[in-house]
Amino acid sequence: MKLLCTSVLLLSTIVNLQAYEKLKSIYSWKALDFAFPNEYARLTAISNGVFIPGSPLPIDVDVYNEGKEHKSTVFMAIPRFQDGVPVTLGYVTNQTSLDGNPLIMPYPNWTYNDANNCASIISVYRIQIDECDRLWVLDTGKLKEKQVCPPKLLVFSLRENRLITIHEFPRDQIKEDSLFVTVAVDIRNGDDKCKNTYAYIADVTGFALIVYDFSNSRSWRISNNLFYPYPPYGTFDINGDTFDLMDGILGLALGPVHNGDRILYFHSLASRVESWVPTSVIRNYTLFHENSEAAARSFAAFEDERSSQSAAEAMDRNGVLFFGSISDLAIACWNSKHYPRYGKKNIEIIVRNSETLQFPSGLKIITSKKGRQELWVLTPSFQKYMTGKLRSNETNFRIQAGFVDELIRGTKCDVSSLETFLHSK
Repeated sequence: MKLLCTSVLLLSTIVNLQAYEKLKSIYSWKALDFAFPNEYARLTAISNGVFIPGSPLPIDVDVYNEGKEHKSTVFMAIPRFQDGVPVTLGYVTNQTSLDGNPLIMPYPNWTYNDANNCASIISVYRIQIDECDRLWVLDTGKLKEKQVCPPKLLVFSLRENRLITIHEFPRDQIKEDSLFVTVAVDIRNGDDKCKNTYAYIADVTGFALIVYDFSNSRSWRISNNLFYPYPPYGTFDINGDTFDLMDGILGLALGPVHNGDRILYFHSLASRVESWVPTSVIRNYTLFHENSEAAARSFAAFEDERSSQSAAEAMDRNGVLFFGSISDLAIACWNSKHYPRYGKKNIEIIVRNSETLQFPSGLKIITSKKGRQELWVLTPSFQKYMTGKLRSNETNFRIQAGFVDELIRGTKCDVSSLETFLHSK
């Protein structure tokens, strides 16, 4: 099957946008709808409860730039934490529903999105596309709160549109309340770097980090006190809506390679603390496979905190960390290269919008075909879901994007201007 690529208005060709608009609107939805084979199939799905309009809520986004043509595919993860979600992994098409919402096509097809088959993809919170044209899909195996299938990691070749491998996590790496929600892919240098790859996986309610070794088809569980939620920050206040959620480790971001190693940054959702660990430590299978609590002192937390809780985060190739600042209704950044001390004094808000930045749950750094870095953000108004205030007559879900260099220009995160200043001294 050939992957159907959706034509996306590239950031460089978006017209009629005001200059000050750093994050441009790419897509928006009042409610998600899907590209069913025909209207009869859609109505059947509604009548049997497979599709409940207004129920699907997207959590993550990633973008695949394919070939030489100006085409991109925007992927979305839509977890099944409630009934009526017919597609958990899909991509945006250029078709629209009657009310103008872009339709979502299941990936790789409808069969793979069958919630009644453990060989299919059951429920996905987050995904990642790597530089080897692979799509990493983290399947929780849960329908709502019930573990119906083992959690697993699927890796697809987007170039060839086929499943490369599937890794089912062993039972001893899963707790009764585990929920595998975030995956960060670490491609190592070497003759066959696409094979020499590791994936780091956040177990948000089992409070653990799972490491998957792609070349050796094995995984191991790591436990640490820094993976737990921080009780003072378990209450979220977003645009006047308040809810409680004691989620642990969720945000993952990989730093640039330095002296053959790189840092994994991480934080719990119920937290204002950012922590880190060298990946050379957590990639050591021998160290952890018999003792999940090994090397406890290799994990460290920064002393200073940020102003708000955060969900998704990502670091660009210059060592600038981007993350959603949830209560601030904003996107913030931290320049690890020039300001190694993390905290409020060295964090800058680069975009703030009380309407369009409600709970940034998906955040990616994308490299365009011309090598320019882009920041892509998905906001699902999650607080409205938690408080039962999602309304079908309002825009609830948004995908926005902006050029990294434009977003950080003139801030502490502007690496280029800082280097110019330092070299002139």
